[in-house]
Amino acid sequence: MPLSERRTELFPAPIRACLLLVVLACVALFPIDSHGTPSPFHNDSTVADTLTADTTDVHEESDPGTSEQSLLITMHDGGRIVITLLPDQAPLAVERILKLVAEGFYDGLPFHRVESYLVQIGKKENVLPPIEGEMFGQNLRHEKGMVGMARLPSEYDSATTQFYICKKDLPKLNGEYTLFGRVVEGMEIIEKIKKGDKAESITILE
Repeated sequence: MPLSERRTELFPAPIRACLLLVVLACVALFPIDSHGTPSPFHNDSTVADTLTADTTDVHEESDPGTSEQSLLITMHDGGRIVITLLPDQAPLAVERILKLVAEGFYDGLPFHRVESYLVQIGKKENVLPPIEGEMFGQNLRHEKGMVGMARLPSEYDSATTQFYICKKDLPKLNGEYTLFGRVVEGMEIIEKIKKGDKAESITILE
């Protein structure tokens, strides 16, 4: 029997049909690229475009949240003091201060305490309920220009409306008082404040 006939008998018609289907399926799943190389991941470019687009969208949506809020203290003689708030470090204190400032609470109040190391403003009487102290979870230091909530010496959770501005580094106060802001303009004005000097207004800068 000729060799060609023997080969034909080795692959009867049903088997040859199955083999043909397998070959066609492989061609569909693994197309040949322009270089003659199988490309099983031919949809990678589509996936990559989607991921790139998603990443861009997330980035664009996160930008508006990066703006900072600041306070502007205008003194009776026209001096300007700008304080950048730190809500990530003291959300409760910042919320309280912003509420009071929006209501005009500090307008016309004097700096009733003036020391060589700080100045302080607010009302001595407890006109509002105290807020919880946030000093224990803070990664801040009492450095020159830092702004913190005043409180009763024996009560960590007793801050109401009074706040102080450091005129020098005060490491002994670290971890003892809640810091909520930092002076970024007008430190020379603070150093000249005398007891009784009034803040004409305190407003919010966006």
